[in-house]
Amino acid sequence: MKKDSFLLEFIKSGPFRLLIILAVLILLGIIISNHHKSVVRMRENVLYVTPKPKN
Repeated sequence: MKKDSFLLEFIKSGPFRLLIILAVLILLGIIISNHHKSVVRMRENVLYVTPKPKN
């Protein structure tokens, strides 16, 4: 069996195609989730002022 024919058979195999499809779906999910940059995020250094107690 030649090395080239092994690589061709490996690429044609079902599990390899499934792995490629899964990787593409994961990459698309990452790209879509990072696309929403207009979401309001809280700043980390927010100062909380306690209200004065009523007498």
